[in-house]
Amino acid sequence: MTRLTAGAALCIAGLTLSGCGVFGDNGYFRDRADDYQMANSLPPLRLPEGVEAKNQEELYEIPQVGAAELERGEFEVPRPQALAVNAGLERVKIQKLGNRRWVLVSQPPAEVWPQLHYFLRTSGLQLERSDATAGIMETTWLQFKDSPETKDKYRLRVESGVQPDTTEIHVRHLSAPAEMPASAAVTWPEMSSNPEREGWMIDEMSTALAADATGAAASLVAQAIGGGSVKVQLKEPAGQEPFITLALSRDRAWATVAHAVNSGAYRMHGEDADLGIFYVTYDEDRELTDEEEDGGWFSWGGSEEDDLARQAEQVTMQQVIANIRIKEGVEPVLFSNLPSAGSASETEIPGYLVVVRSTPDLVEVRIRDTEGQPLKRAKASELLMAIRQNLI
Repeated sequence: MTRLTAGAALCIAGLTLSGCGVFGDNGYFRDRADDYQMANSLPPLRLPEGVEAKNQEELYEIPQVGAAELERGEFEVPRPQALAVNAGLERVKIQKLGNRRWVLVSQPPAEVWPQLHYFLRTSGLQLERSDATAGIMETTWLQFKDSPETKDKYRLRVESGVQPDTTEIHVRHLSAPAEMPASAAVTWPEMSSNPEREGWMIDEMSTALAADATGAAASLVAQAIGGGSVKVQLKEPAGQEPFITLALSRDRAWATVAHAVNSGAYRMHGEDADLGIFYVTYDEDRELTDEEEDGGWFSWGGSEEDDLARQAEQVTMQQVIANIRIKEGVEPVLFSNLPSAGSASETEIPGYLVVVRSTPDLVEVRIRDTEGQPLKRAKASELLMAIRQNLI
């Protein structure tokens, strides 16, 4: 024991004496935190002739950063997106927006696809079409006993959800005269022919998916359902303010952003759908929960709102819009459609503006201060990430 202790002490002494060669910038145990700045891009993999390449989405997109930003020390490595923070504890949910309903499953499409095949097969529904690339399943014609004069058909559209590793299933029902030839071309309507029969399929399908709690199997064929498209992305282009893109319809994008800016550390105090503006406050120490609404353990000051929220509640949307300043050189121009912008003298209004704008292909979401001016890049990314995590 004495010799072992002496040997250990000798090793420690040796490390202490040679510490200058072990630690430090030139040592073995040097700090490698900034090594990523010296990384170089590798050329794309070259496939042999005759092999077809498949387009893949970037799993970890690297933002474009100029050398000037690195020299000034303004660039911060973005934090990874949280995994499905709003998926909730329930694995299967039915979501509704207006007269549209769809099923949300807290699993990736590759796992949901074979479960849907199993559900249809065990329900006695045969498939006429199953296209994993397009994310489409179509049943053959079937007939309900209570309506022998018509025949019915269903189409299931499977696509990635708003949050990572979630799946949305949209159902469309089509009814046609019973005498229509089976080989006749089918034109799917914008809305289901019979909402009740659409609801029947949604209820039966969601019940079956919820009962299949394992969800262990995954389909290799369905790895790129719907072309592997991503509905929501946080963009951080070099030299420009960050923004979120939503591959959603305008009404759904507005609804999900409205939910996001009234969840977690956010609180919404005003909105104008025509102008595409939310007026919000953000406080990291405040989390909106069910317990807070009931005055539970995690409420802040009982039923009283915090000082920041109380100040914002005194501000009207008219005051917010009148406080916006349209300044030259600020791109993109978001408030050119506001004739009353800047009509009031400058006042200090707490909070932020979340601005929603539609493009031909996407909906874009940006965050500005209450004068309509861009925030510092790191702050804007932080606030947008909080919105991204609260989308449903």
